[in-house]
Amino acid sequence: RNVVESTSGKLTEIVEELEELKQEREKLLNYNDTIEIAKEVLKESYDELKNNVGPEFDKKLSYIVEKITNNKYNDVYIDNEHNIKIKTEHGEYVNLERFSTGTIEQVNLALRLAYIDTISKERLPIILDEAFAFYDDERLANIMRFLSEEYIDRQVIIFTCSNREKKIIDEENIPANIVLI
Repeated sequence: RNVVESTSGKLTEIVEELEELKQEREKLLNYNDTIEIAKEVLKESYDELKNNVGPEFDKKLSYIVEKITNNKYNDVYIDNEHNIKIKTEHGEYVNLERFSTGTIEQVNLALRLAYIDTISKERLPIILDEAFAFYDDERLANIMRFLSEEYIDRQVIIFTCSNREKKIIDEENIPANIVLI
């Protein structure tokens, strides 16, 4: 009789555990369905963004790069593997990492500016903190002129520990409020 009660008790425990596992399985299947729906919505959103916003973004990115590189590069795009490609003066598209540090930094800034311009029609302030550390004097002068001309209707705040920016502002007669700390 003890063996039957013991076996019966274990059987009850096993049945209860099996029922809990079934409920857990059902919950996990529901989570999986939710995740699959979310993945599909994200894919659709990405495709819409790529097809609708992508061309506008690429155009804006190319425009900014052309201006800040003094017309050296005028065609930039991001391929399907998210590689940034730049058309060289020889007509071939080359991955960004094959360019100089200065050019890479210019394109990185252009990416941020194009992103701001593409996603928001608001005139958001642009805040740059030591953004020009890898720029030579020519690149710095180009970007300072570009910012002063292109973003005249926005507040552009530049934090720097060098005097190069102030020197260019003075030389180019760029309107600015300079705060020294």
